[in-house]
Amino acid sequence: APPPAPSPPPTEPDAGVIDHDRFVGHLAVGYMGISQIPIGDAGMGGTINAPVVGARYWFKRDIGIDGGVGFAFSSGSSTDGAGQSRDLPSQFGFAIHAGVPFNLGYGKHYKFQVVPELNLGLSTATLKSEGNPDVSLSGLRFDLGARAGVEIHFGFIGVPELALQASVGLYLRHDSRSATPAGGASSGESTTILATSVQSDPWALFSNNISALYYF
Repeated sequence: APPPAPSPPPTEPDAGVIDHDRFVGHLAVGYMGISQIPIGDAGMGGTINAPVVGARYWFKRDIGIDGGVGFAFSSGSSTDGAGQSRDLPSQFGFAIHAGVPFNLGYGKHYKFQVVPELNLGLSTATLKSEGNPDVSLSGLRFDLGARAGVEIHFGFIGVPELALQASVGLYLRHDSRSATPAGGASSGESTTILATSVQSDPWALFSNNISALYYF
C-alpha cells in the first residue's frame, strides 16, 4: 500500500485575525499622556507632576472611549543650620482626561485612528512663612484638541495585548496660576496657546513615558 500522505503543516491560531479585533469589548489600561499641572509660586511659574493613568474601552470595532485620572500630594518641612524648622508648601494636583478614539483603517498589527480629547488639571497649595501671612496658590490647565496616528499592537512578536501609540495633533491649551496672600490682593498670570504636537516615538518606551496601553 502507498505510504500515507503527509499531514498539512499546522496553521497559526487566529492567523487571519487582525489584532484589534481580539479586543473589541475589552479594556486596556495605561499612561494617558498628561502630567504637568501649573501652580502659582514665588516666581509665578511652578508645576505639579500628576501623571494620568486611565483606560480605553472599545464598545464597537470603530469607536471607543478613553478616560483617566491623575493626582499628586506632597508636604514636608525643612530645618536650617540653627535648628529652626519651617513647613514646606502642601501641594495637591488633580487631572482628568477624556477622549473618543475613532478607527479609520486597519492592518494586521496596527490601526489608524483619530482621537478628539480634552484634559483638565487643577492644583492648590498653601505657602507658610513665619511672620508672614499664609499664601494660597492655585493653578488650572485645560487642553482641547485632537490627534491622528497609529496604535501598534505587538502581535508580530506574540504579544498583541501590548499597544503603543505614535501620533501628531492640534491643541488649544489654556494655563493659569495665581497666588493670594491671606487678607491681600491676588496676583497671577495666564496663557493660551494653539499649537501642533508630536507624541513620542513608539520605541521611546525604553527611554521615557509614552502613551502605552495593555489590553485584558
